[in-house]
Amino acid sequence: MQKLQNIEDYEVKYKKHPFSKTIKITLKPQKQILVTMPYFCPYKKAKEFLDENFEKIKSFNFEPQKLSQDLKTKFDTLKIVEAQELKTKISKNIVWFYYPKNLDFSSPLIQNELRKAHFSALKIEARNYLIQRLDFLSKKYGFQYKKVFLKNQKTRFGSCSFQNNINLNINLMNYDFDVIDYVLIHELVHTRVKNHSSAFWSEVEKYCPKYKELRRKLKMRLK
Repeated sequence: MQKLQNIEDYEVKYKKHPFSKTIKITLKPQKQILVTMPYFCPYKKAKEFLDENFEKIKSFNFEPQKLSQDLKTKFDTLKIVEAQELKTKISKNIVWFYYPKNLDFSSPLIQNELRKAHFSALKIEARNYLIQRLDFLSKKYGFQYKKVFLKNQKTRFGSCSFQNNINLNINLMNYDFDVIDYVLIHELVHTRVKNHSSAFWSEVEKYCPKYKELRRKLKMRLK
């Protein structure tokens, strides 16, 4: 269920999600705001939460950060090369991004195409790393899950179904390895505890003692 609203020159979308436990605000390009809320949360309460934080929200830069020629991925899967024309080529699990040297690298045309190429590289690295790392941690700590799926999600880094299928966000590859491990352990613990009770967090801490610090790192980056 969704609801749209305009506040000043911002477009606000309210979205109810069955798995949301709290009200969350996500900033989007072009002055768009996504407010995600629990399914039975009244829209009025979500609006009040937004109003309380609106002045702070306006201080943030909504536009995506400019990407540079030095952009790297964890496993160097993205290669940025000067060329005669703008194009992206994927060969042997390497993403080659070619850009014309006579164009401004910060132009929307190059930036948009580079974001696509960067995401293609993240997908390759996610397939090669996240799945293997999840398998390693599950065996190390004695967890069991059924299937793992990689997704491009905007508000969630991972989830675990009641059937113990695990979803992981491809964009996790933008984070440090210890932060990634926290998310993987978080979802593995959900194969045993299907809520965020104190028992759940005690179990997470058993396998990831610094989880509070790592959790803060996740929340520091607004997408």
